[in-house]
Amino acid sequence: MSEDELGRQVSELIRASADVELPPSLVASVADIPELVRRRHDRRKPLVTTAAICTGVVLAAAALIGPRFWSNPPVAASPTGPILATKVQVLTVDELRAAIATERAGGLQPQDVVADVSIDASRKTAPLSRECDPVGACQVIGTLHGFDDADGAVAIRQEDRVLPPASDTAALQAPVALRLTGRGPVEFLGHVRSAPSGSPTWSVAQALADTATAADEQVVGVNGWLGGGIEPSCGPAPQGTVPPQPFDCQIRDYLTPDSRRLVTAVGSNGYSYAAPRDGIPVQEGAYETYAPNPSYSDANKDARQATYLLRMVAYEAPDCVNCRSWLVVGRLDASAMESSTEAGPIVRSAAELERLVSSDRSQWVGKAVYVDGVVTPETRGNGGGCGTSSLCQIGTLESTSEKVFASPYTVSMLPSEADFMTSGVLALKVRQDGLEYVGYAGYNTDNSFYFTPAQLADPQELNHAPLLIVVAKGWLVDGGLHSCASATGSQDLSDTPFEACPEAWLATNADQPVSSTDAGGSTITAPSEAVRVQPEAYAEFAPNPSLEPTGVAHVPRFGTFLLRLVQNPQTGSNNQSGWQVVARLDP
Repeated sequence: MSEDELGRQVSELIRASADVELPPSLVASVADIPELVRRRHDRRKPLVTTAAICTGVVLAAAALIGPRFWSNPPVAASPTGPILATKVQVLTVDELRAAIATERAGGLQPQDVVADVSIDASRKTAPLSRECDPVGACQVIGTLHGFDDADGAVAIRQEDRVLPPASDTAALQAPVALRLTGRGPVEFLGHVRSAPSGSPTWSVAQALADTATAADEQVVGVNGWLGGGIEPSCGPAPQGTVPPQPFDCQIRDYLTPDSRRLVTAVGSNGYSYAAPRDGIPVQEGAYETYAPNPSYSDANKDARQATYLLRMVAYEAPDCVNCRSWLVVGRLDASAMESSTEAGPIVRSAAELERLVSSDRSQWVGKAVYVDGVVTPETRGNGGGCGTSSLCQIGTLESTSEKVFASPYTVSMLPSEADFMTSGVLALKVRQDGLEYVGYAGYNTDNSFYFTPAQLADPQELNHAPLLIVVAKGWLVDGGLHSCASATGSQDLSDTPFEACPEAWLATNADQPVSSTDAGGSTITAPSEAVRVQPEAYAEFAPNPSLEPTGVAHVPRFGTFLLRLVQNPQTGSNNQSGWQVVARLDP
């Protein structure tokens, strides 16, 4: 069926309904359907298809006609569907890599994300013109830093009546908003700006106040409610040159700070539409494209809350003077962050790691990586060749030019015959001058890298295997500013889990171990389902470490951490082992 025929049949269906008296405005709109279809087809609007136009008219008519037209008029659907993000979460390079891998595995809808990664415009892999997913034309603009050409190609979708985001050198610097798809290239949505408060998440009021001065073509992440009114058209057609979205329509969708209805009933058969002064006007069709689980009731588009990506569009033309407004270009879902963190540490080949760090080493320095490789030995056993405080070279990563270093303690735990400790999946930290060997990967009984804090606290897990590296999710908690006397001894126990005071744990729950006493002091209760770690772990690896309002305890912080099994250096410790946090994988 042609678009014109579809429009004609919908119009006839509404007009032929028995015992129906439509308001004059809707009668005129119904009669104009064929003209609207032809006009919009000529303009090739990407967001609103003919079917969507006709559906909008039917829904508007149904809301006005009531049960005489549909025995069951449309009602608001429950807001189920994707798990929505309540704030902007910025993915790390490894989290982005995991999210891309999950998309490539298939079965997921496209995901919009914000990532702490830049785009290298000098690396444009052919073909430069590619098919977007699911449809459309994409033009390659570069490659994600730290990614190979196959997975890291970034493109901009080419859309009629939609101005593209800026893609100059400054715009391609981190953080950036991206769309991940199963088959097409990663799509660039724009450079992301933080709110005036420094938070990556904007409020509706902040973005509205920023409208007059916002940088053109940049993106902000706004948490709010997207809604609007069911209207049969977007108003009179613009005269002269048709401006781009969102200026090509007089009636818009709105992003508001709370859930509200923009259309209210007037009398027995009328409706009033009010544009909210505290809302952000966005393009017509934004609701249908980006609202989670859209539904309609009583001539309203039921407001849906989410964190939406808005791009500033500044436009100047004779028929659109000093036009400035926001265009919705994406929506953040929590499932993207969840898929990236649940995928576990990414195991790379030695060749892949060398290729990634050689493209932009500064992006990788200080980060922990898992590599399936072999360290060819140079120095082994009893700290030979190492001083007491500096790292020494123990070999090179086979098939690469990367030098591998280790601390004196690590070297002392590497007997010359223990080749399994430096062959296989290894945990390494990237340095400016090479790699630091941290330990070798441990697998759980389900063949994953993940262990729970309770498992690590189980003595059966402490198998006296030095330098074993495991991955655990949990809450870092410690004794805060609790006053205690440090134990004395001949051995230096600093930065080890064997320090007597203060104490620190990786716990299953966020329970605060420190409590204030009536005398103005504090007490500590060791958390349950927790493993003891070094006291320095919180300050060094907790995301955003900070004090509680009481001033005597630190705020528990959640993350995914790498822990290494180390041995107690104290004389008479009976080869006691413990867990030391050596890196954080996220957030």
